[in-house]
Amino acid sequence: MKGEITRIFKEEIGEDRVFDDEDHRRSYSADESGIAAEYLPDLVIHPQDNDDVARVLSLAEKFRVPVVPRGAGTGVAGGCVPLRGGIVLVFDRMNRILDIDTENLHVRVEPGVITGDLDREVRKAGLFYPPDPASIDSCTIGGNVATNAGGPRALKYGVTKHYTLELQVVLPGGHVVRFGRKTKKWVVGYDLVSAFVGSEGTLGVVTEAVLRLIPDPPEIETLLVAFPDELNASETVTELIRRRYLPRALEFLDRVSVAHIADRLPGGLPGGTQSLLLIEIDGRGDLFDELEEIAGICEKNGALEIYASRDDKDRARLWDARRKVFPSLEEKYERVRSEDIVVPRSYIPEAVRRIRQLASGLGIGVATFGHAGDGNLHVNFLYSGDREDEVLKAVGELYRIALDLEGTISGEHGVGILKRDFIHLEQDPLLIELQKSLKKTFDPLGIMNPGKMFPD
Repeated sequence: MKGEITRIFKEEIGEDRVFDDEDHRRSYSADESGIAAEYLPDLVIHPQDNDDVARVLSLAEKFRVPVVPRGAGTGVAGGCVPLRGGIVLVFDRMNRILDIDTENLHVRVEPGVITGDLDREVRKAGLFYPPDPASIDSCTIGGNVATNAGGPRALKYGVTKHYTLELQVVLPGGHVVRFGRKTKKWVVGYDLVSAFVGSEGTLGVVTEAVLRLIPDPPEIETLLVAFPDELNASETVTELIRRRYLPRALEFLDRVSVAHIADRLPGGLPGGTQSLLLIEIDGRGDLFDELEEIAGICEKNGALEIYASRDDKDRARLWDARRKVFPSLEEKYERVRSEDIVVPRSYIPEAVRRIRQLASGLGIGVATFGHAGDGNLHVNFLYSGDREDEVLKAVGELYRIALDLEGTISGEHGVGILKRDFIHLEQDPLLIELQKSLKKTFDPLGIMNPGKMFPD
């Protein structure tokens, strides 16, 4: 970027918000995808309000400068990596919870609000914001909207799109628009809220969101169930759903995942444990009968041990261990490629079996865990850098497993860079072209997060 353009941005936006030093640029050049930090932005801008964002996008269109919106950089698909330089917009200064409406059950927030902070704040009012990505205490609402983030509670409560009522968006050129309404129902025009949720910053920049809340369930019970085999555990998942149980969360961990967090679990694990299920139910009134019935199904399917959390602190320890699986893998292995296929729940055992076969044939470590209750499995390839080509081939095979079982190649991580060259496996060429046309309508110059979602 020419020095004159940089000077104009600093003059128009403010030198305290626009940075072009190498340390700053390098700090905001990567996410958790493992993509080498070789793509540096020319500028990093920390907008303080909607007007700042509008001015940035107006100037960006004028000078044809790429703009990459960034949440907290917790994504694992390369969605916020600035492939073509330009500007990275960082929303750490737009992090306010603007209004909690306890009568109409919604909250208005800026995009830099940390998801976990929002969850804790609305609970003070007896309300609940269900989407809970693994990085809940570091990821942002803006990033969640960009990827349509889910999490363990999606099984019962759904994902980000189910809670997004209204968005304020700045379009290329600096035009500010609002999509959606604060009402439960609205059918006026196309559903552009849904178009933006999951669009990965390729259409415009979300600067405000109105999110639906629900009453906070007063009772929660949690079970940690140890199994001698991954298939026993995965078959239990399908049986619980088939028997019409709908837990708040139903998490699966394979033997590799278990090995990395066993020392974090209260009381240890029985010998021979090869897989775990973390099962959580909630509601009003006594949950004991439902808990007993679920435990009985687990025992029938060969459970070695069933541990019931004693209190909120104990339950938090179980969830902390579950959320530490991926960080533990990152600490131990040189490279971790995290995938997030989804299959219909009845195919979970078959998916687990095929993934195990794939791992065995590769001779590469594979750790599989995830939100099995809604069919979402995080398959993590563990390897050294010299096996990149083999892993890329294995990723293609994994996607074919998901599609062969009537699933999808991504449930919540998004497409970003890592999946864009595989999107043709799932979507018809005409459908891809229609979506490219939609992007061109919103972003005719192609400056919004270029190089993401679709192959060039």
